[in-house]
Amino acid sequence: MNDDPQAACIIPDSLEQVQQRFESWRKLRKKGARIPQDLWQAAVSLSAHYSIGHLSQALRINYTALKEKVVKADTPEKHTSDTSCSPFMELPVSAAPLLESTIEMIKTDGSVMRMHVNGATGLDLMQLAKTFWKADA
Repeated sequence: MNDDPQAACIIPDSLEQVQQRFESWRKLRKKGARIPQDLWQAAVSLSAHYSIGHLSQALRINYTALKEKVVKADTPEKHTSDTSCSPFMELPVSAAPLLESTIEMIKTDGSVMRMHVNGATGLDLMQLAKTFWKADA
């Protein structure tokens, strides 16, 4: 048994390879036979790199049928399974770096307000300052 996580990854065929697979199938199929699911999956996998119109012409398949299969395959489950093959891990990044600040306000009457802010977000420091200055005013 192979413990390599990338061993389970499916590497998509190139457009030329999929064209050859369709041509081979067309030569051997019975008249009126439906396109096999594995050929549809190969065509759908190429939709990330080529337009549906380009694929339908190159593979000589119905545009609408291909579009329906692409839309149906474009689900959250598909994306999560695709990312499990990636050697990269997405990490959440904050929108801005976390800041550390100390703010000190001293009134003429000697009142002191000191705030130490360490990466806090959502604080309205201006409102805190206004409230401090208005107190006992």
